[in-house]
Amino acid sequence: MHTASGRDSAESRADRARVRADELRTRLDELANGQPVTAVAAEQAKVRASEALDRARQAHHAAANRHIDAGEAHLRAAAAHEQAAILAGDGSVEDHQDAAQRHREAAEFHRVAAAEQSIAEDNDARRQA
Repeated sequence: MHTASGRDSAESRADRARVRADELRTRLDELANGQPVTAVAAEQAKVRASEALDRARQAHHAAANRHIDAGEAHLRAAAAHEQAAILAGDGSVEDHQDAAQRHREAAEFHRVAAAEQSIAEDNDARRQA
């Protein structure tokens, strides 16, 4: 089930995880008791693996977007500190410049992290193809 925002609710993800865990326990019991792998079981495993890759791809995409948003917020904060440094008439100029630099560094961290998440998303998409 998807929420209005298009994301799965935590409850629906938990329900799917419980169902999958039950399936895995059942299959493990079957294998432990000597039951052979069937075409149906193999196909179900392929479907579940594809679903897992899709969830991973979506998670990487969402994480990349969050890093982009965080980087943009840091750049806005850096700009605000730079403006404050320009307007500051006392000894706080250096403090604002230092804070702006820290925010620019944090923005760069998030830019790199977003790129890494995008690469991971692309890798998952290739695995799925």
